[in-house]
Amino acid sequence: MEKTTPLSGAGQDRLISHGPGEEASFEAVLESARSRLRAAPALPGVTLDQQLALLDELAGFELGRFLLVNRGLNAWWTHQLVTYDPSAARADSLTDLERRVFEALPATLATRQRFGIFRAQLQKRLAPGMALASVPCGLMGELLLLDYTGLEDVTLTGIDLDQQALDAARQLAETRGLGERVTLRREDAWALSLENAVDVLTSNGLNIYEPDDARVVALYRSFFQALKPGGTLVTSFLTPAPTMSPDSPWDMTKTQPALLQLQYLLFVRMIDAKWSAYRTHTQTAQQLEEAGFTNVEFIDDDARMFPTIIARKPA
Repeated sequence: MEKTTPLSGAGQDRLISHGPGEEASFEAVLESARSRLRAAPALPGVTLDQQLALLDELAGFELGRFLLVNRGLNAWWTHQLVTYDPSAARADSLTDLERRVFEALPATLATRQRFGIFRAQLQKRLAPGMALASVPCGLMGELLLLDYTGLEDVTLTGIDLDQQALDAARQLAETRGLGERVTLRREDAWALSLENAVDVLTSNGLNIYEPDDARVVALYRSFFQALKPGGTLVTSFLTPAPTMSPDSPWDMTKTQPALLQLQYLLFVRMIDAKWSAYRTHTQTAQQLEEAGFTNVEFIDDDARMFPTIIARKPA
């Protein structure tokens, strides 16, 4: 994969999804991860030496290094994961671990399926004259990759705090021939300037980084305010694993224990990922209803790890 993004999230200290916090050398970040592994309780079936060797593998490719430094995904890497096509990947272009991250980890597969569900739901809702928004927009792929044939008057708004994301979204919009209908704004999702302005608002990737339930309800209220009466919210959330909650909805027949263990090693023990706010379907429905939404509908991925939500603002 071509290198197009810096490792550091410096200058983006208000972002909650990625960024190293304090400046540190990569070797310091790597040593911190090694220290976490040495201090962690023993894990059945995997020795400490094997975990340290796996960490070195993770540090051997660009996405792994980005995750170790930033503990989350930026717009560019999210877009690469959700649009990745295994059939188009060169056999010699990825390391073994890199291929497993892109092609086999349950979280990756759920994320990619979630992206496909978003696009299908958005495509079937398109109608002449609609205004759509994406918050945070990232590269805005869930909107920019749709088919707008015969819908030349549909307008698109992308909102993000990350200027790099906005710049990349602009580039993708131009590449897709949609530049003239796209408006991009650098705003906080909790303080949108939109009010009763859009027919459909799509959002992925904020609530999974926000552990404060009151803040998540406030985020949903911000989306509610931005929508026109009768408008639709298309969003998503992460569900807890069976080890985290007796109410976990995960379908364990859709994955393999070895892949779940690998995912745990990478994301929890080594990266200490920031996306750690998990909620059940019931909790999420209650939060959306508290924000004013009705007709809350869930569309699960196969493993029920990263459900899509369709919710309405009353007319």
